[in-house]
Amino acid sequence: MESQRVSGHAAGRRSGLAAVPGPAAAQWWMPVSLGLLGFCAAFLGSWIPSFWDDEIATISAAGRSPGELLLLLQSVDAVHGLYYLIMHFWTSVFGFSEISMRMPSAFAVGLACAGTALIGRKLASESLGFAAGLVLAVLPRMVWAGTEARQSAFTALLAVALTLLLLRAWESNRILDWVLYALCAVVGVWMFMFFGLAVAAHAAAAVILRRRVLATLVACSAAGACVLPFLIYALGQKAQVDWIQNRSLLQNLMTAAVKQYFYGDDRPTGNMPPQWVLAFVVLLGVVEIALLAWGLWSARHSTALRPLLVLCLAGVAVPVAGLLLVSVVAQPVYVARYLTFTAPAFALLVGLGISRLPAKHTWLRPMVVAGVICCSLVPQLTLKSLVNEPADTERRIAALLDQQAPQPAAMVFGEPYLRDMVLAYPERFDGIQDLSLEETPAESGTLWGLDAPVTAAELSGRGEVLFVGLGNAAPSDLSAFTAAQCRETGNRPFQRLVLISFTCS
Repeated sequence: MESQRVSGHAAGRRSGLAAVPGPAAAQWWMPVSLGLLGFCAAFLGSWIPSFWDDEIATISAAGRSPGELLLLLQSVDAVHGLYYLIMHFWTSVFGFSEISMRMPSAFAVGLACAGTALIGRKLASESLGFAAGLVLAVLPRMVWAGTEARQSAFTALLAVALTLLLLRAWESNRILDWVLYALCAVVGVWMFMFFGLAVAAHAAAAVILRRRVLATLVACSAAGACVLPFLIYALGQKAQVDWIQNRSLLQNLMTAAVKQYFYGDDRPTGNMPPQWVLAFVVLLGVVEIALLAWGLWSARHSTALRPLLVLCLAGVAVPVAGLLLVSVVAQPVYVARYLTFTAPAFALLVGLGISRLPAKHTWLRPMVVAGVICCSLVPQLTLKSLVNEPADTERRIAALLDQQAPQPAAMVFGEPYLRDMVLAYPERFDGIQDLSLEETPAESGTLWGLDAPVTAAELSGRGEVLFVGLGNAAPSDLSAFTAAQCRETGNRPFQRLVLISFTCS
């Protein structure tokens, strides 16, 4: 491996970008600067978008005691349990604002960018590490991961840490390093069950490269044995992903081609980005795939770069192929953000293409880098809700009700999960009684609480009552309002929900 590193650095010098000279401390300027860039790209503007339903699930879970959280995980969201526990301790100190909830993800993105740069430098050259870290810092998939209160960014960070630990174990072959690798793999799967595909990718890479094959397989198997009970338990809650659309393989591939890396927004808003934004998304995809292809072609005969090629190709292909296969054969599970942990490997392949551009054309590399950054930043206008924000986000609806005159005295929810706006922005609903709530989320061990049918007696004499129902769905049962002789005073349909105002005298 040491000879490979030397060869890689020599290749970097031949391409026109030598490693940074100076004392060991100076070697950290590159990963640290890229880490700060990645954090800023994710964090800046992260307070602009409204919380959305998956983030509100995090709020619902993180606000409970560990005992209440354990009760929740027995019925739903066991795959998110470790992240919920981390966020419980975080929010107990920093609260539940958009900035507070999303900042840990932004930190994870920054660290992932720094770690990716270290992988690139270790396996190839300073220039490749810098290019890969830069690509990852502005990649829409990673920016979105750092702008939402979910664990996607943490899975990317753990994938980077796992790769660094694997490289260290391959070099040293010490038992301690293999134990650390296995422990990181266990934490990664506990963070999100599909992280097991990252571990499988490492096993495949070890076999292809013939690098410490037995030790790698033993470490991966040990990690698998440790997480097997968790995986079996989590698979028992597969009904919680019934919402994922059943698509053909071709439809999944088309979705992956756009959303896996080049457009990170996974909110179920139904809002398509403006055409000019989509044009930049397509251009970004074309440019980065072309760079990836060029990097693979130009390095196809390089022995020094073979570990990088195999690790990164396996790190992308094995998880994507695995999840797509399960989606087509067994149950729909492919969602782009579930494979966020493959983004660092993808960025390394794109960075390879950038670093292998002909050095004799001094203008080419800066122009390509500038083009990648520009094309990556445009989709973030929608990711950060600077353009094309849906009209029925939870924050907008909450603000709308807060401004309503007269303000509702009570609310009735047609479905428990429509209560997400109350969980996300409780201050907007002070003094408004929830007539449909039978048990709170914490009491019921659910994310949204349990509802009971509202009776005419409960509605009678309430004054202004707001009914929140599903938009674009079958009409809700409003017989209790009719029986209480409530008068409909307003009907505001949105794509996701409908607000119907009643006066119940």
